[in-house]
Amino acid sequence: MPLIYSAAVFAALSFQQAVTTPTEPPLNSNPVIAAAESAAGLHLDDLYPRKPFFGRGATGSEWSKDNRYLAYVWAPYDTKGGSDLYIYDAQEHKTTRLTSPEVMGRFDRDIAKAVERYKKETDEEARMLRMNDLEFREWRLKRKEEDEKRKEPLPSYPGVGELEWSPKGHDLLFTWKGDVFRTNVAESKLIRLTRTKESENGIKWLPNAEGYTFQRSGGVFRVRFDTGAMEQLNPELPTGVSYTGYSLSPDGTKLMVTGSKPGPQSRMVDYISYRERFAQAKKAEREVADDPFSGEAYVYIYDLTQDSLDEVKGEGKPWEVWKWPGGKEWQQTAVNDQPWSPDSKRLVFGTWRRTAREQEIIVADTEKKTLKSIYKGKPDGEMNTPGMADPFFTKDGNQVIALLDTSGFRHAWLLDPATEGATPLTKGDFEVYPVKQSADGKTLIVTAQKEDSARMDVYRVEIASGAMERMTHREGNYGRPAVSDDGSRLATTFVSWDSPSELYVLDGGREEKITDSHRVGAFEKINTLKPKLFTYKNRNGQTIHGFMFLPPGWKKSDRRPLMIYVYGGPLGTSKSVEVGAFNSSAYLFNMYLAKVFGYVTVTIDPRGQSGYGNVFGKANYEQPGKAQVEDLTDGVKYLVSNFGVDSKKVAVNGWSFGGFQTQMCMYTAPDVFTLGIAGAGPTEWQNYNNWYSTGTIGPVPNAKPDDLDKYSLTYLAKNLRSPLLLLHGMEDTNVLFQDTIKVYRKLLQYGRGPLVELAFDPTGSHGLGGDIDTRDRHAIYLGFINKWWGPYRR
Repeated sequence: MPLIYSAAVFAALSFQQAVTTPTEPPLNSNPVIAAAESAAGLHLDDLYPRKPFFGRGATGSEWSKDNRYLAYVWAPYDTKGGSDLYIYDAQEHKTTRLTSPEVMGRFDRDIAKAVERYKKETDEEARMLRMNDLEFREWRLKRKEEDEKRKEPLPSYPGVGELEWSPKGHDLLFTWKGDVFRTNVAESKLIRLTRTKESENGIKWLPNAEGYTFQRSGGVFRVRFDTGAMEQLNPELPTGVSYTGYSLSPDGTKLMVTGSKPGPQSRMVDYISYRERFAQAKKAEREVADDPFSGEAYVYIYDLTQDSLDEVKGEGKPWEVWKWPGGKEWQQTAVNDQPWSPDSKRLVFGTWRRTAREQEIIVADTEKKTLKSIYKGKPDGEMNTPGMADPFFTKDGNQVIALLDTSGFRHAWLLDPATEGATPLTKGDFEVYPVKQSADGKTLIVTAQKEDSARMDVYRVEIASGAMERMTHREGNYGRPAVSDDGSRLATTFVSWDSPSELYVLDGGREEKITDSHRVGAFEKINTLKPKLFTYKNRNGQTIHGFMFLPPGWKKSDRRPLMIYVYGGPLGTSKSVEVGAFNSSAYLFNMYLAKVFGYVTVTIDPRGQSGYGNVFGKANYEQPGKAQVEDLTDGVKYLVSNFGVDSKKVAVNGWSFGGFQTQMCMYTAPDVFTLGIAGAGPTEWQNYNNWYSTGTIGPVPNAKPDDLDKYSLTYLAKNLRSPLLLLHGMEDTNVLFQDTIKVYRKLLQYGRGPLVELAFDPTGSHGLGGDIDTRDRHAIYLGFINKWWGPYRR
C-alpha cells in the first residue's frame, strides 16, 4: 500500500531536507575566536575533551600493623567498572593486585556479562572519539534515551568497598558487592565470609583477631571464627529510634550506638520538569530557614557483657548519653573513629549547640554512668568547625586531643579530663588537622598549611613540646595521609600544578609514586601556561590570597581585561586557592582566557572562604557577600596598579555561592565590576536549607522568612549596569531554579533586560549536567565574553 502524506507533513519533510545541520560547534566557526585559538595553539575543545584527562585516585589506604604492607583501592586509567584491592610491599617495593573481574568472577555469575559489556563499550568509545560534533551529540542523545528507558540495570563489576587489616599478622578483611571477604597477603587466597542479599558494611576486626563485626540492615553483628557463631550486638532502642552507626570498645565489651528518629514530614516544594510532552510539577523535600529542624538524634552506650549466646543478664537497656530533640536550634556531635579510652572505660565526644554557640567536649564514664564536660567554649568562626572536633584519648588515656578554633585558627589542642584545662598543641596563623597518634604516644601526625595557605603538608608533632617536623618535601598539596603505626611510613596523595594527583609512599627520605591514574601525556599537552600565587592587603590590612595566569607577552604597562573567579562561601576544609586544584573554571577556563584571549585571569579567596581562620570563616554572618565585595574590589585596585589591568573591563564569575557572590559584585559595586557570569546562585536565602542558612547567613529569631529575606538579591538587582549572564539547572533541588527566575523578574521590572542573558539546562541539576555539559557551559561563557569584549588587542 503506498504511503500518503498530508501537505503539512510533506512540507515539514521538505523543509528538514533543505537545511544542512552544522557538523561542528558554532564557536568553532567564529572567525574572531578561531583566529585567536589558532594563534595561541589552544582550542576550547582541548580543555574539555570527550575522553577525560584524569582517572580515579586511590582510596582507603591503610598500613598493616607491622608497618610493612599498604592496602589501597584503585583503578588504572580507562578501567571500566569498580576499583580493585592492591597491596604495596614497602620492604620489597612491589605492588600486587589482589582482586579483578577475572578473580572475582567465580563469586558472581554476572561478572562475565559485565566484562563483555565493557569490551563493547571500549569499542564504542573508540568509534565515538572519531565522530564529528554532530555525530557525537546524536550518539550521546541516543545513549541517554536508552538509559532512561532501561528497566533493568546493566551487568557491572562493582569493585572493592571497605578494607580493614587484622590487629595480628597479615590478614585483611574487605567488602565486595556487599559481602565480606578475607585474605592473607602471603597466600593471596580469597575466602568469602558472607553471601547475603542484604549488604554488609562497617567491618571491624575483634580485638584479638578472633572474629569481626559488621553492620547490616539497621543492626551491628559479631562473628567469631572459631565457632562461626553470629550475634546481633545492638540493643533494642526506644520506640521509633532507628540504629545508624556503632563503635566497639578496644576490649570488645562495650558498644557505642548512634540512632535517629524521624520527625514530622518536611515541607515539599515544587519544581517543573520538561522531560515529557507536557511540563510536570515534581516535588522535593525541603526545610527552609523559618522551618524547625525535623527529627531527633541520639548517642547510646551499651554493656555487651550483659548478653551472650548462653545467657542474658541485667535489663538490657542502653545508656542514653546524648539527645538532640530537633526544633529551632541545630545541634550535633563530633565523634572520632576511635572515641574510647585505652582501658575501654570511657568514651569521649564533642557537642555543639549552634544558636547558643556552646561547644563541649564530654567524657562518658561507663562504670559510674556519669558525663563530665572537660571543655566548654564558644566558637567564633565557621559553622563547620565544631563538628570537626573529633576528640580522642592519648595512648596513656590521661589526655584528650581535639581540633578547636579557640586561638582564631583550627589547631590541635590537649585537654586534661582531670583539671579540665586546655592547652594548644600547635600554634600559628594557619590551620592544622589531627590525623593519628603514633603507637608510642609521643607524636601526633597532622596535616597543616604552615608553609603556605595554598599548600597542605604532613607534619610530625611532638606532644611533649608541640614542635612540628615536616614529613613531606615537595611544594603542593598532600592529602588523605595514611600513617604506619610506628610513624615511619606515610602513604599520601600529592598534587601540584605540574603533577596531577597520585598516591605516594614516603619512607624516610624516599618518595615513591605507586599509582599511575591519568591519560598519559594528555593533560601535559594543554597545561602549558602555569599560574602563580599572589597576595595583597585588603582595606583592613588582612592578607588575601589568589593565583593568577598572565598571558603570553604580558607587560605591566598593558591595559588588559581581567577575569576573576570567586566562590566566597565556606567549604569545610577546602578552598579555591590551592596548588594543584584543576577546577574547570578557576583553572582551565582562566588559563584559556589568558592564553587565547590575552586576559589577566585570577582566582581569589576573599573573606567568607574556609581555611583562613575564624575572621574569614564567619564573614558572611548577617552580612552575606559584603566582605567579599570589599576584598574583591581591593583586589581589582591592586591588579590594576600592578598587573596591567584595564579598570573598565573587570569581569567576575562563580557558581553556587559564587553565583550569589558574582551578582553581589555586579549589584553593589557596579562601577568596579563590568561583566558577570553567575551560575546557580542562591538569591533568596530564606528559601535555602535551614542548616546552611541559619549557620552561615544569619539567625532566624522570629522564625519568619523576613529574618533572612533582607539579604535577598532581589532588593539589589535594580543596580545592575553591565552585562550579566545567568545560568541554572531547571531541576536543581539544591539551589532552586526559582531563585534565578525571581532575580531575573526584578531585573526585567527595572528595565535591565537588555543587559541580561540566560542559559538554562532543562534537565540539569545544581552543577548542570543534563543538556549542558562542562564543555558547553564554558562555550556559553566564551560566546558571552566574545560578544561583549572579545580578545585583548594592544
